[in-house]
Amino acid sequence: MFFSNDEELEYNITHGKFKQALEHLNSIKKEKSLSDDEVLIGKYIQSFIYLDSGNFKKGVEIAEEMMNDAQEKFNYIRELDAIIARAENSISLALFNDSLDLISQGELLLNNIEYMPVVQLKYRESYLLYLKGRVYRSTHNILEGIQSFKKAYKIRRDLEDKYGLIWILLSLGVLTYAFGDLNKGYNYCKKSLALSEELNVEIGIMWNLIHIGWIKFHLRDLKSMFYYANKCLSICENKDYKSIISHCSYLMGYFLVKEGDLNKALSYFEKILEINKDIEDRALTALSYFSIGSIFQRKGELRKSLKYYMKSLDTPIAEDKARLKPIYFSAIGKVYGELGDFSTAKIYLLKALKLLKEKGIFILLFHNFSNSIAKTYHYLINLSIENNSTENVEEYLKNLHDISIKNPEVKQIKQIYYLNKAIILKSKLRLRDKMQAAIILKEICNDETVDQEILIEAMVNLCEILIYELELTGDMIILQEIEELCDKLLKISQTQYLYELLAETYFFKAKISLIKLDIDTTRILLTKAQKIANKHDLRLLANKISNEHDSLLVNLEEWEDRVKRNVPLQERINESKHEFLFSKMISTKIKHQPKEADMPIYLVILSIIDGHCLYSRAFEDINLFDGDLIAGFISAINMFGKEAFSSSGSIDRIKHGEYLIIFRSKENLLYGYVFKGQSYSAITKLENLVVNIENSENISKELSFSANNYIDISNKIQLIVDQLCDQTFLRKNLQE
Repeated sequence: MFFSNDEELEYNITHGKFKQALEHLNSIKKEKSLSDDEVLIGKYIQSFIYLDSGNFKKGVEIAEEMMNDAQEKFNYIRELDAIIARAENSISLALFNDSLDLISQGELLLNNIEYMPVVQLKYRESYLLYLKGRVYRSTHNILEGIQSFKKAYKIRRDLEDKYGLIWILLSLGVLTYAFGDLNKGYNYCKKSLALSEELNVEIGIMWNLIHIGWIKFHLRDLKSMFYYANKCLSICENKDYKSIISHCSYLMGYFLVKEGDLNKALSYFEKILEINKDIEDRALTALSYFSIGSIFQRKGELRKSLKYYMKSLDTPIAEDKARLKPIYFSAIGKVYGELGDFSTAKIYLLKALKLLKEKGIFILLFHNFSNSIAKTYHYLINLSIENNSTENVEEYLKNLHDISIKNPEVKQIKQIYYLNKAIILKSKLRLRDKMQAAIILKEICNDETVDQEILIEAMVNLCEILIYELELTGDMIILQEIEELCDKLLKISQTQYLYELLAETYFFKAKISLIKLDIDTTRILLTKAQKIANKHDLRLLANKISNEHDSLLVNLEEWEDRVKRNVPLQERINESKHEFLFSKMISTKIKHQPKEADMPIYLVILSIIDGHCLYSRAFEDINLFDGDLIAGFISAINMFGKEAFSSSGSIDRIKHGEYLIIFRSKENLLYGYVFKGQSYSAITKLENLVVNIENSENISKELSFSANNYIDISNKIQLIVDQLCDQTFLRKNLQE
């Protein structure tokens, strides 16, 4: 027996079935008064029930009561159990110093208990080692953590304590994958999961599903990631596992991020934030703020992003948990870099670097994070080059090289070193340096073992060098090389659900098509890029693409003239260098985007079946019977109609004189919107109108009925659509 002479009580406690243990204890209480020892056991059980439900503060309180009562009664075994229960809950509250003090107190007490049976002594010795390992894991003392877990594992194995092995194997798995060995971490977690399922330990099953899900996240296996997250959520549904629900929802939220559904992911993270505040889980509260910030960063709302990142940093956990604070510093530094504040960005990145060096964090995978000293040097090098402040880049590169030499087993560090060496060479003025950079980048691109993020950056930088070479030579072969690289980037982005990369690659391919004088393909690709950015709520990118499309329409006659004259490639590049290369390639900072909104002129809703006008609205006092305007509008509709029902369905806007016209088809309806100014805000408004009409069953039903039966809509519906148009098109500052 490890815990109690009552076999049922012993079994339930040592197998983590604390609610059943409490029920059994209560049944004993009905038959007779509980002994002092049984009362203390009851408090131990209650503390673990609170632990499992995520109410860690209450778990600590009950454990403290148990400690005091045990000390009064000189019950050293139960005092030790109370220390264990209190440490379990304290670790979950990120009270790591308190937890280490408790563990030391427990070890001292353990050594002074003379009458405890060896089996019970070993059981508690292994538990204290396990708890110490968890503290070391959380405070990034890697070697100490592994040693503690392995010692605990040996004892539990000798005791044939399968339940205890569940948690030690899980902890070894988490610690192992956190430092880059995903396969080994996965194997530990799978063994732990198998034991959890064998013993029907629900808590163990759920925690293993969560951590295996994160391993699949880092392996970019989204299908499996969803499977594990969904399975975990289905188990804890309608149960009081707040902490687990929060962790599992967090995993599902990042699955949605990878799927490109940023709004749904944001909704998940906001709900998780409230749960974490409720259970006072500071670690997950900080992570929730961080996750919300990352969503706004992806959307391009950098100020909002910064606000939430700062909240992560200000949450007390950031002071306690060394492995998370540099992650927050790095994120804040990168946002300041995107905002163009180089000096502040550098301050935060150097803070992150200092902390990472102090703890020797060469690589860290934690939940959705991937952080390391090497990556921070990489950010600093890129930031310095982008801001023409290169006095420290050679020092950063040398430090990167030293780290790669000291850690030959971590291939990623060596790959980051060569990537940054190439980036520095590429930034130099001499052609010889740029060509040397190209050689290094090609080697990285051809390395089948290269990390995918590094591969993408290498391909992007190689593409920029080829563009530079194309500017010098006008050689069609180089243009073909650029296209081949773009196709590879496209394949990666499609297979790995990298929607921002996908939209930017289509955007760049549109520029390539334009330089080849293929205007139709250019517009098809711009529209594809726009639709992807809009669908996944990448607002800043969508705005950038839309403005480029508008610019093309403004200069369309010039491009059509180049087509007629069949201008040679070199001349095309020289004439259009600004338009073609202004953004270079993927991940370029988006600055100085036009912010003026569109000016609404006219809206029409037509039946696709016969072109019958179901609704129209003029926003200005213009002569809608003006022959030139109406002819252009009809021409635009005809052109859109041909494209919409073609295989490409590419045209989403037409320029006619000073007006721009955009279209949106939905089932048997065609929406047309005439405006002046920028298209991005116009597209957003039209999309909002379509969604609002779809969400109103009465409006959508009557419009569809009228389209199918060739009749007008009622005055009542006309007035309701008028109100929707006022709310949608006449509201100021739609996009702030």
